[in-house]
Amino acid sequence: MNQRILANLGFLLQTAGLLTLLPVAVGLAFNETLALIPLFITCITFLGVGFLLNALCERKDLNVKSSSLLLFLAFIILPLIGSIPYIFVDPFNSPNILDLFSNSYFESVSGFTTTGFSFIASTEALPRCILVFRSLTELMGGVGIVFLVLAFFQSKRALPRLGGVLGIEKLNKNLKRMFLLVFVIYNVFIIGFTLLFYAMGYSNVVATWAFVVDTLTGGFAPDVQQFEQYLYFAPKALMIIMMFIGSVNFAFNYHLVTGKIKKVFSLEVGVYLSIIIAASIAFAVAAKVDGLDAIFHVVSLSSTAGGTYLDLSGLSANALPILTTVMVIGGCAFSMAGGIKISRLLTVGQAIGHYLKMAFTRTKKNKKEKETPESLQAVTSILLFIAVLAVFALLYSTIGISYENALFEVGSALSTTGASLGFVTVSMPIAYKWLLIAAMTIGKVEILTIITILAPLTVKKLKRKTLA
Repeated sequence: MNQRILANLGFLLQTAGLLTLLPVAVGLAFNETLALIPLFITCITFLGVGFLLNALCERKDLNVKSSSLLLFLAFIILPLIGSIPYIFVDPFNSPNILDLFSNSYFESVSGFTTTGFSFIASTEALPRCILVFRSLTELMGGVGIVFLVLAFFQSKRALPRLGGVLGIEKLNKNLKRMFLLVFVIYNVFIIGFTLLFYAMGYSNVVATWAFVVDTLTGGFAPDVQQFEQYLYFAPKALMIIMMFIGSVNFAFNYHLVTGKIKKVFSLEVGVYLSIIIAASIAFAVAAKVDGLDAIFHVVSLSSTAGGTYLDLSGLSANALPILTTVMVIGGCAFSMAGGIKISRLLTVGQAIGHYLKMAFTRTKKNKKEKETPESLQAVTSILLFIAVLAVFALLYSTIGISYENALFEVGSALSTTGASLGFVTVSMPIAYKWLLIAAMTIGKVEILTIITILAPLTVKKLKRKTLA
């Protein structure tokens, strides 16, 4: 394999290892000796493999394709090593080793991809250090440990190519400063919201911190019993704000903090808000629920946070498709949200509008104009997403559920949402667990990997553009 990819993967694993010291410190503080053993092993494995890759491989700048492959490898290897604590603790009561590994890897993938599916019946029974590690995996995958490492270990010449991969080449010339600021902003949000909940009477700091991280990153959602303590107006309103923050483009928060108010509400954010409002009204009418409950569930699923407290399996035939649709569409580009993304739909819509305009105003200039790499990339990504969703849902429906329900469950995995109708359980046959693992992984990295492999011409055009 390309040495430049392995070397950068080494830096990535080392960073993950250093971050794992946080739950280790929590374990030491609370004297959770048994849970500390797997965390130490996880930390040492991250650091050891990372140092080994750096020692054996020469680090060089990454091009677009190498960056994409690195991200794919990262979301395979990070969850693999990250499953060690679950294997040791076994909160699933697995009947055999194969089930134990599958359940542990599923839980780890769900965390790093910020999907939020969970096979753990009660997280309250978990040691505090494991709970912190579980939430930390969401922070790594959500805020983007991969992006941070890439930004800080690439040369100035390579950073524009990275910006092209992430779709933020026009956001700021100093990408390293921007990445650092984004990371700081999200940590400030986490601390701020944790303090707000603490002031409202939620005194368990570790559990509250984990809950805030889970909600903001769109990762593991509280179970029904945990949700009961947050089902009041103020907590629900704060959760809606947190989920919205996680679903809008990182640029939204970047411009907000840097005082560039005029740039805060972009076309993408405006369209996203319009979808939320329209879907909330439609869902309130179809499901016969009050406005706040409708807004909460639409924001939760469109932001792909996945937290729900209504009985989704009991929704009417008209209500469920609304949630499935907003979940598949997802949030804004370069955010915590998954799904197709608003920006791609806008790109396709603008391209269609441009072609229609050309069709009715034929000129010599129009005849020379060709498709842009952005529109080709957006169309390819949307078609791939729909194709994978349709095929995976068909496969998942063989578990014995309707195709409509399978679309919701697989759509939840593919959009990294984590909401479920109750069919995603630890008792599922192993084959279906791995089907959802594949869906979660594809959903997290598809724009950077599948398009690279299946549409090489588009990537080459993008590469030439970012090198210019």
